Amino acid sequence: MVTVMGDDSGSWIMEVDRGGYWEFLLGAKLRMSHGDGFQALFNDFMLRVHGDGFTPVKPHGSQGDGGMDGALGNDVFQCYGAENGHVINAARVCKKMTADFNRACDTTPSMERWFFAHNLVDGVSRPLVDTLEQIKTRATKINVEAGFFGLHSFRQLLKKMTEEDRAAVLGVRAQDDLMLARLPAAVNNLISALMEEIKPIMETYTSRSRVPRDKLTLNNISRHWTYQFEYFLMFSPISRAVMRRLGGEKQSLLLPSFFRLRYEELKHEGMTSSQILNTMKALLAGNVRNLDDDLREFAAMTILADLFESCVIFEETRQEANQDEIYDLAD
Repeated sequence: MVTVMGDDSGSWIMEVDRGGYWEFLLGAKLRMSHGDGFQALFNDFMLRVHGDGFTPVKPHGSQGDGGMDGALGNDVFQCYGAENGHVINAARVCKKMTADFNRACDTTPSMERWFFAHNLVDGVSRPLVDTLEQIKTRATKINVEAGFFGLHSFRQLLKKMTEEDRAAVLGVRAQDDLMLARLPAAVNNLISALMEEIKPIMETYTSRSRVPRDKLTLNNISRHWTYQFEYFLMFSPISRAVMRRLGGEKQSLLLPSFFRLRYEELKHEGMTSSQILNTMKALLAGNVRNLDDDLREFAAMTILADLFESCVIFEETRQEANQDEIYDLAD
């Protein structure tokens, strides 16, 4: 629930549930963490929730890790952090998955469950899913469970943390009144920068008064993006007020028209809904560099949620769509 009040001076008073804010930060942090950085992030999550019950594992000297990046009782974890949350060489990753599992089987006879922890927020590529199925076939024969440890599992860990631990592990400050007070100015900066860069568009756009209840389902929006939209829609009045103040009705139609055409281009290229949203978010957040990173991301999501709610981007009725698949088999 949110209460939003504004006046002509641009002052805003808000009271909001912060759950969606942590979801927003979690996705961004996972995408930014790769390689050893992702393993360090995974360890931080596990240690804050499980304490000394979790053991991080690192090679020492000539001794390897035995196919194990971490252990919790008889659960074994292997980490893979893709750059920007996107797999470039699936064949290499699949080979590593299989080799790590086989090594863990050979070196850890007490292993009961094996998890492949990853930062693929927007979905796991099909080759990795197929490889996991092959691993599960062997695992079943030796009474071992195997699965992915992804966004859903990180989300469950985050829920078990205190707000102080959440802020610490994600590397950002918690949302506070100061950030909310600065949000209108941040949205203003992003929109102003975009309006200066985009060319006038002939298409006229008429805003809709409401978003269809089933729009998230119709467009196959992933749970990760759904949680964020449900949160940032609370702030859509700020985005709309800023657009109205920037040059009147004609200017306020320019930005929606631009994003509608950009959406159609990306959809025609065969992008999934998550790929489209990531591209548009990057377009919004990349135009201004004089804002704090977390505030710029926050403002970009506020505008993106408003565009979605106004039916500027994505569809109102059932059409053939590109569907995201998210596989996270860990509880």
